[in-house]
This record gives sequence, C-alpha cells and structure tokens, in this order.
Amino acid sequence: MADEQIPIDIQCNKLVDWLIDRRHCNIKWQTAAEVVKEKIVSALRDMPNTEEMRKLLEGSCFHYFKCLKIVNVLKDTEKDSKNIFGMYSSKRMKDWQEIVKLYEKENLHLAELSSRLLRNLNYEIPAIKKQITKCGQFQEECRKKIQDCVRNTNEAQRKYAEGCRKVGVSGTNIRRELLDLVQDLPKEFDDIGLKCRDLLPVLEYYVAFVEFSLTSNTFSESITPLSSHMSKLGNTTVYQLNHGKLPDRVMKADLNAEVLDDNADNEDNNIDWGITLETDDTMTSSDDVVDFDISVEEAGIVLETSGDEDAGKPDDNGFEIVSTDDAPRWEIEEVSIREVPNGNKLASGERVAEGEEALSVLECVKTRTQFINELMELTGFLSQRLAETQRESDVLSINQFQSAPPILQLTSVNELEAMLSLVSSIHSSLTSTKMLHLCRILDSPRFVDRLADNLSRQISLTKKYESLKQSHENSIKISETEQSSLHPKLEILISESKEWQQLIESEISKRYKDRPVHLMGAINMI
Repeated sequence: MADEQIPIDIQCNKLVDWLIDRRHCNIKWQTAAEVVKEKIVSALRDMPNTEEMRKLLEGSCFHYFKCLKIVNVLKDTEKDSKNIFGMYSSKRMKDWQEIVKLYEKENLHLAELSSRLLRNLNYEIPAIKKQITKCGQFQEECRKKIQDCVRNTNEAQRKYAEGCRKVGVSGTNIRRELLDLVQDLPKEFDDIGLKCRDLLPVLEYYVAFVEFSLTSNTFSESITPLSSHMSKLGNTTVYQLNHGKLPDRVMKADLNAEVLDDNADNEDNNIDWGITLETDDTMTSSDDVVDFDISVEEAGIVLETSGDEDAGKPDDNGFEIVSTDDAPRWEIEEVSIREVPNGNKLASGERVAEGEEALSVLECVKTRTQFINELMELTGFLSQRLAETQRESDVLSINQFQSAPPILQLTSVNELEAMLSLVSSIHSSLTSTKMLHLCRILDSPRFVDRLADNLSRQISLTKKYESLKQSHENSIKISETEQSSLHPKLEILISESKEWQQLIESEISKRYKDRPVHLMGAINMI
C-alpha cells in the first residue's frame, strides 16, 4: 500500500493536542479566538436582510466554515461595491474577509472547531441525553405515584363504606343518622331483653351444675344475678333492679338535648337562664315582701336572741324569745327543693327513678358490662361442658354424675348446643361493632362527633389523594413538554457534530496529501 493511502487515525479526545504537537496550530490559539469572536460580534450588527442570510445567522455558533458561507452570500449582495481591481469597497465584505483571514492564520479554525466538537461530544450531547433520561424516569415515578394515589383513594373509600356499614349508616349525614340510630337503641335493647327470656333453662342448668359441684344450695341468687333478672323481667330499669319495685315516675334525660347542650357549650359560653326581669312602679318600695308560701315551721327555722330581760316574751311577730348567752343567730334546717319536669309536684312517698336508676339495665354502662361478662361466663361454661359431654364416657365421670340432679343427667348434646347458640347470639348482639359504637354514644354524647369525624377523615383522605393525583398528572405534562423540547436540540447537536467531524477530517487530509483521516471514538460518543 502506498504511503498516501495509509489512513491517519486520531483519538478524538486528543485531537487539539495532536494539532498543537504537529505544529498545525498555535498553543495560544484561545487568545486569538477571543479576538475573532469580538470582530464577529461587531460585524453582525450590519448584515443584509435576505432569506439566505437569515438562515445562515440562525443559531449562536459561528465558526470558520459558516463565515466562508457568509462571504459567499455577500459576494452577491455586495457586488455593486466591487472595483476594477476585483476588490470590494463595502465595509461588510471587508469585515468578514478579515475574519476569514484571521481564522486561516496558524489554522485557528481547526483548533477552534476541534475544541467545539470535543465539547459537544463530551458535555453537550451527554448532558441532553441525561436530561431526557431523567425526564423519562420522573414521568415513570409520577405514574407509579398516580397508581398509589388511585389505590389509596379506593382503599379510603372502601374503609369509609365499611365503617358506615358497620355502624349502620348510609353516610349522607353521619351525625344525624347516628343520633337517629341511638333513638332506636332502647327498642333494640327491649328486643334483646325479650330474647333473654329464653335464658332461663340455661341459667337453671348452670346453677344446678355449680351447686352440684360445690355441694351447696346457696348459690342460686349470687350466680349471674343480672342474667337471672333479665331472664325473668326483661330489660327493666336499674331502679327496679336495685329496689325490686317498679318506679312511679321515670325522669330520663334526652340524648338530643345533651348533644345540643354540648355543642352550645363549645360554640358559646353565654348562658340563658330563661329569666325575664320586669319592672313596675308598684315594685319600688323596699317594704315589699316576696311570699314563698313556706311557713316557718315547714322551713325548720328556729329564732333565738340573747338577753334575759326579754326571755319568754313574744316579739313583734309573735315568736317566743329564748334567752341565751350567745349572739343572735338563725338555725336553718336544710330544705330539699327538687325540680320536676312540666311543673308537676311529687306526691309524698312517690317512687321516682332518676339519674342512673332511670336508665334500663342495658342502657346503663355498669349493668350492661356486667351482663356481657355474665354472658361470656355462660359461653365459656357451655363450651367446656359441651366438650366434656361429647367425649367418650369413662367410669369416673359416670360414677360422678350418678347422684347429679336430673337436669344435668338428661340434658343432651343437642340441647347444650342450642343453649350455647342462644347465649352466643345474645352476646354478639351486644358486642357487634354497630352496637358498641351506639352504646358509646349513649354513654357519652360527644362520642358521636368523634365517630363522625373519624369516618369523615376517610373522605378527606380521598380528596387529598385526588389532589395529589392531579398534581402528578400536571408534573407529567410539564416533564413531557420539556422532554419534547430537548429532542430537537439533541438532533441539531448530533447533526452539527457529524458535519464538523467531516470538515476537520477533510482539512487535516489536505495537509497530508489527501490521506484518509479518521477521528477515533467520535461515532461512539454520538
């Protein structure tokens, strides 16, 4: 192979050093390049307004080869300024011809264009590619977050629907619906009380077993007293449970009034006592007397004054003055004044259930808790007894129950299963999620607001996730816009880099008798 056919391979990253080492370019080429840049800026202030020139001036990167194209265009636009010697008198042409000569001096254009090519390959193109990749990753992350928001929204809606279902409301107006359910709670308690009438055989069986096991007949009243009361009388008042008699009157607080009172306390501390003060001209005298219709004897008032000289004498009001050594004093016995709704007066000896005793057994938290504990006790007993009965009988168990009461010997497994099912059913009725929430509202009216807030919080979470979803969708649109604007920039840089590579290879080849020149690694970088 002839020497002129041997290719010249140049490492792209060492291109500028290669040109300087072989004396093609000056080591201080950057200083000369700054001078050329200043002249280009000055020359661009006065350019012809043609379509071809506008295309050439697009972009901010000016190099030697673009300047040659500008000179070629000016040859047509400035041909009128050409003299007989072939020189141009136009300042535009002179400025750009000077710029071209400065570029050609010491091959400045080769060093500058090689430096720009390396900058594109090492920094500009990788940076844009990295930014495009980053935008794609950001969009993928946003899509995953949108899926999380959709999943969390569905989960919050499911929890809200499940919570409403557990407490028995539709969710339209949670607070109002809960209060309506509480108003129906006494009827549900009464239904449970009617169901407790079937507990009598269960209690008889349990009492018989305990008395037989402990060989004593004194446990019939102390074993599950509330269950016994409920099985006989149903869901009575606590007054009847405590005193064994029906009350003549039940003074029970209104739940809605308590809730309204609580809200009024939270919103306004002003108290309206419902008292209207009226003034009259006849009530200006200090001698006016208010008659409470209470005699001194009824009020338990004893008047005593000191002074032996007046002892035994009646005073102006007809009271006997008692002689003592002490100062005058009033001895007032406590008078119990009780307010009765609707202005009704209590008859003497009338039995009135008020406060906790006005509640039913299942409405009162203390008795309800005790009753639930007794049901759990019965459930545990029946479960154990059923397991013992289902086992194969041995000699010891047969001998042990020979002297047992008939109710223990004759009760079958099916009857025990029916007893256990009954007790479990009553227990489940009192311990369901809906019943527990309603009982807590009954015990503390403010709990209705807390329960409503807990359920409404799921709706707030739903709105929050919807807002986050919308935000992520907007972020994806912004990122896609940015990514789409980066692709044309990347294509322009790649196209320029390929063009510059060919121009540099061509210029170097001219200086080596047209030997083929290859910039190694440039293609891989692009």
